[in-house]
Amino acid sequence: MQEIYFDILFENATILTMVDDAPVVTGDVGVKAGEITLVGPAPKGAAAGRRIDAKGCILMPGLINAHAHTAMCLLRGYADDYPLQTWLFEKVFPAEGRLDQRAILAGALLGFAEQLCTGTTSISDMYYFQPAVAQLALEAGIRANLCNGVVALSPDWSMEKDRGIQETLALARDFQGAGGGRIRAEAAIHAEYTSGPRVWAQVLELAQAHGLGIQLHLSETEKEHQEAKARHGGKTAARAFYEAGVFDQRITAAHCVWLEPEDMALLAEKGVSAVHCPVSNLKLGSGICDVPALQRAGVNVALGTDGCCSNNTHDLFEEIKLAALLAKGKNLDPSLLPAYAALKMATVNGARAQGRAHLGQIAPGMEADIILLDMDHPTTRPNLDPFGAVVYSATGRSVKLTMVQGRILYENGVFTTIDLEKAYAEAERYALPLVLGGKA
Repeated sequence: MQEIYFDILFENATILTMVDDAPVVTGDVGVKAGEITLVGPAPKGAAAGRRIDAKGCILMPGLINAHAHTAMCLLRGYADDYPLQTWLFEKVFPAEGRLDQRAILAGALLGFAEQLCTGTTSISDMYYFQPAVAQLALEAGIRANLCNGVVALSPDWSMEKDRGIQETLALARDFQGAGGGRIRAEAAIHAEYTSGPRVWAQVLELAQAHGLGIQLHLSETEKEHQEAKARHGGKTAARAFYEAGVFDQRITAAHCVWLEPEDMALLAEKGVSAVHCPVSNLKLGSGICDVPALQRAGVNVALGTDGCCSNNTHDLFEEIKLAALLAKGKNLDPSLLPAYAALKMATVNGARAQGRAHLGQIAPGMEADIILLDMDHPTTRPNLDPFGAVVYSATGRSVKLTMVQGRILYENGVFTTIDLEKAYAEAERYALPLVLGGKA
């Protein structure tokens, strides 16, 4: 009889599978060659390279951050308490214009560390110098869908000169599928208000030619929403993108705060994923995305942190809890968006938004992106309902282990691929002076 072997065997866990037929089970999870090969009792006599006793812990899929600007952690606390347009055009864009590749890499590495230690294993990231960030993500072991959003405010804009376009081409050429599929290139339109139909058509053509999904910002503020209608003869930004054919690709549309019912129908028709970023939207005073209405319309809704300049953390657990509470409070109905549904937004729905069918669940055949939460803490005991405990009580600081593709990247405060002290030093000694307008 052939010996059953696992690279790593988690034992005695409470397992949140995120599989609707059996969302909670207790027992063991076996990992081999980067894949989950067992959920349930391990066979008697099974061998393992390492056994991890998960008693008192919750084991669940790694979280998926479906909208981030990871390196913006360099701007954490830099522009608090401003409205979006002032924040973006008077504070953020000038500071970002001072950042070079070394600074962006410093921010990305610090942001990767923050996300790994708070349970995020896969990121949809829109920022700059993304080919270099892709190489960094490979080394850090994290999973990422990377893009550089096209901003085309100049009338003489051209694809040949646009940095975002050139980085997209480099990502598609050099990194698509790298790391056993961990790295994916995507195209990006920053937003309706930072470009126009001529630019969208060229980004769409590029995405279609290379088989890329598209990331974009959509209807984040009322001002943005109304000005889009004025520019397009009464058509919303969603309608304008729809009629331009943009939604024919796989789309992750961040924010979606000011969508009209007809917009929601368009997103559902085309399979567009809306990405709810509740902390950022509240901090910037942008409003509240109507998640229950989107879901009733048939739209896949995932969760994102946005950037740390409009959020201050990458802790996706904060987004999960707030998403659930906002849905209840906005609609005066405590039954809306229960804990299991809220958690699906950061797992199953996020995987769908990223086009990653083998993520978001703990089941045989899924990729082994796994996190362990330590529930032996005054904030999480007693644990009467595991989903309620995760959504309403846990935080990113509850994470004790993070695994991506079967490889442990963080465990009990220790990173296996990131030198945290060097990451701090590079971010604060080199990059921060650039943010503040001085020289590194």
